[in-house]
Amino acid sequence: MLPSPSRLRPHDELFVPHARPELRVVPRQNRVAVLLNANAKKVNESVRRSLGQLVPTDDLFYCHTIEEAEQHCRQILDQRYGTVLMGGGDGTIATTINLLVKAADRLGRGDFRHALPDLGILRLGTGNGLANMSGAGKPAEDIARLMSGERPRAQPLRLIEDVESGWVYPFASLGYDAQVLNDYVDLVDSTKTKLGRSLAKTLGGYFWAIGSRTIPTELRAERARVRVVAKGRASILDPETGEEIPLEADSTLYEGAARAVAMGTSPFYGYGMKILPHALRRTDRFHVRVSQASISYLLSHLPSLWKGTLKTPDFVDFLVEGAEIESSTELPMQMAGDAKGRTNKVEVRLHDRCFRLLEGTGTVLD
Repeated sequence: MLPSPSRLRPHDELFVPHARPELRVVPRQNRVAVLLNANAKKVNESVRRSLGQLVPTDDLFYCHTIEEAEQHCRQILDQRYGTVLMGGGDGTIATTINLLVKAADRLGRGDFRHALPDLGILRLGTGNGLANMSGAGKPAEDIARLMSGERPRAQPLRLIEDVESGWVYPFASLGYDAQVLNDYVDLVDSTKTKLGRSLAKTLGGYFWAIGSRTIPTELRAERARVRVVAKGRASILDPETGEEIPLEADSTLYEGAARAVAMGTSPFYGYGMKILPHALRRTDRFHVRVSQASISYLLSHLPSLWKGTLKTPDFVDFLVEGAEIESSTELPMQMAGDAKGRTNKVEVRLHDRCFRLLEGTGTVLD
C-alpha cells in the first residue's frame, strides 16, 4: 500500500538536523545506582545478598512504594549519578523511566547538572522487551562489569509520549496484541493454585490465553475501522524493498479496517518477539505498524513474525514524529506491557527527552 505521488515529499526535506538531547554537555560523576522494586517476585533474598556484595550500600535503592521510588529518583538525579541500573519487567522499567523524567523536569529542564543518567537494564522481569533491546545478560555480570569501571557501548533510547496523560514508554499498541495482554492477565488472576499461576506466568500461558480467549473474542468482535493521521513529518516504508518514502507532513497515513496498531522506539515485546523491526531505523522518528492480519495468520507464520522478518500486504509500516489514531470502536490498549483500558482515540508523539541505553553482557539483538 504505497501513497499517491501527490502525497510524497521531496527527499531534501527528509532529514532535518535537530539537537541531540542524549549527548553529554557537562561530565557527571562516574557513579552507578541500582534501583529495584522491592516487591518484585524476582528480587528475593538471594538477589539481595548478591547485590549487597557487589554494590555499595549508598548506591543501592529499594522501592517499596511509588512515593519511595519518586524520592529515590530525585536523589539519584540530585547526586548526579552517571548510570542507573533498573531491574524488572517492561512495565516496572517504564514507570521508573517516567519518574526519572518527571524528577528531571522538576529539578530544571535547562540545568545540565540534572541531565538524565544512562540506563542499564537488569533481566529481572517477565516482559523483557527492553532487556532484549539492550542485550541484558545475567544481572550479577552486568552489575559487576559496570562497578569495575568498564563502560559498555550505548545507543539512544527515544520514547513515545501519550499526549493526554504525558506518560512515556518504549512501545505500545491498540487492538489484538493488547487484547492478548488483557487475556493473559485475566488468565493468571483467575488461576487459584500456586502451581497453576507459575505455569500461567510463562510463554505457554500467553499461547493458552490466545487460544482460549483472544481468538474467540476476535471472531465475535466487530471489525474496527481505523484512521491514522501524522502529526509532523512522516514516511512510509515500501513493503518489498524497505525503502523509506517521505510523505506530506500531517497527512492521513491510513484509513480502513485494521486489527491492531503498534508503535515503538524499541523493536521488542517480551520473550524477544521483534514486533517493530524498524523502531531503531532513525532516532528522530518512531515506528508505527498498522496490521490487518488475523491472529490465525500470524500464528501460522510465527517464526518469521518472532524474528521481525515477516512480510505481508497486511502490514503497513510508517516512521513518524507523531500520530493521532482514531477507531470506530473502542480498542484495548497497552503501554510497555501494562494494560491501559480501552479507547477509540489516542495521540502520541516523540518525547523530547532522551536516554542512553547501555548494552548488556548478553547477546545484543539489534
